[in-house]
Amino acid sequence: MDKKIVKGEMQPVSPKLVIVQGIVQNLPEILGTIKEIYVLNKKEQLFGRVLQSRLDELNINKENFKVLVEGLTELSKSENTDNETKVFYRDMIKALFEIFTTNMRSSQEISTYLKEF
Repeated sequence: MDKKIVKGEMQPVSPKLVIVQGIVQNLPEILGTIKEIYVLNKKEQLFGRVLQSRLDELNINKENFKVLVEGLTELSKSENTDNETKVFYRDMIKALFEIFTTNMRSSQEISTYLKEF
């Protein structure tokens, strides 16, 4: 058994006592670290849910986009449609592509922002 001198006296020092003293002396740092880990875990869970929600939304929008473009393309190719209406359908397709591209850029910006965390 090791001995420790305290105020000029020899006192036995056990490994358990040394560990307990180390924990007590470092308790504020230990609690602070546990709190930081907890906060980071909560943020990660929150950002995970936000990102999953955004991905779900994009998948729905992608399907809607696909259906709309396919439908408008078929309408613009129809022989029963006059030229002015065909041009209108093609303009709508162009507008959909612009909206979809803007949303994809927005999604990439969100993804880039979340990667920082």
